[in-house]
Amino acid sequence: MVSFYLFTYDNCVTGCYMDIETKLDLIHSLPTEEVVTKEDMRTLLETKSHPVHYIGLEISGMPHIGHILVAGKKINDLDKAGIKTQVLLADWHTVANNKLGGDWERIIKASEFYRRLFNLVCPNTRVVLGSELYKNNDEYWKTLIKMSRKVTMARATRTMIIQGRSEKDVLHVSQYIYPIMQINDIRELGVDIPHSGIDQRRVHMLAKELFKEFDFNGIVPLHHHLLASLAEPPKVHESSDKEEIVAAMKMSKSKAGSAISILASDSEVMHTLKNAWCPLGIVDENPVLELCKYVIFPTLGHLTVERDAKYGGDEEFHSYAELQGAFSEKKLHPVDLKTSVGRSISSILEPIRKEFQKEREEIIKLLSLQ
Repeated sequence: MVSFYLFTYDNCVTGCYMDIETKLDLIHSLPTEEVVTKEDMRTLLETKSHPVHYIGLEISGMPHIGHILVAGKKINDLDKAGIKTQVLLADWHTVANNKLGGDWERIIKASEFYRRLFNLVCPNTRVVLGSELYKNNDEYWKTLIKMSRKVTMARATRTMIIQGRSEKDVLHVSQYIYPIMQINDIRELGVDIPHSGIDQRRVHMLAKELFKEFDFNGIVPLHHHLLASLAEPPKVHESSDKEEIVAAMKMSKSKAGSAISILASDSEVMHTLKNAWCPLGIVDENPVLELCKYVIFPTLGHLTVERDAKYGGDEEFHSYAELQGAFSEKKLHPVDLKTSVGRSISSILEPIRKEFQKEREEIIKLLSLQ
């Protein structure tokens, strides 16, 4: 039985009796890539027994395993450390960014799927709909306008990476409002630890500046690793900064062959992995190995390779370092790795597929058109 997301516990119990060093180890464990800053996180834990967390997700198509399994692991880590975790389903942001055609009825239906998904994967986490948060909330909109007056168009444009956009894109006014809404969500939810993928770093840095200027409570942003696209890595200009490089190389549901859908069938998982970029002996930027590091080992604790005796026979790896070493030394062929990873990913996804099997086709249709 896969226990990655099906376990439950009382975070008040675990958090209250867990020492700060153990909490910090959980917070900084994979897939965490950055905490801004480690010292601030320690201070927060020393001064507040149950800090408040949040991660926001736009309702923009079928989630992939990075959205749910990787982000979900970190949410559950934080929950176990006694942190009050929240997922904001950003329906208004979806409209602002013209996703799902800006169709409000469709977005609300899709958000219910997202809500159920997170209730399954992160059972102790509060799930909030943006429209619920903003309803009859004059203070939210007053603060939004006040903060907007402090942000230049140039600075807002720099944050567009959070919407899957670049500074070269043709942008609409609604997309400039988006990052200020995201920052105001953090304030409205009383968040201490805003959490996102590393591609959201710019907006969190802007939030820290604005919170200081308005004398709001300080925040300690946490950024997790984003799974790499399963397609061959694109060439990135040397002058690009970290956020731009990550955005260009990350798994994306909008790019063919890039991602594994959270409702992918066994055959779909195997087909995607069969065509994944995985050159023999190459470890750096190898997306198939990334699946092992950030999904399979944290969830299953091992990877079983089944192969003919003439190719080395069956083998079980109990750590990512062991697997990486074997692959780099060319003791493990990409075909065998892909097949083994496909089986493992399918076993992890099976409880989720089972939960939604009756509505699967309806959900896919709802989320397929952008």
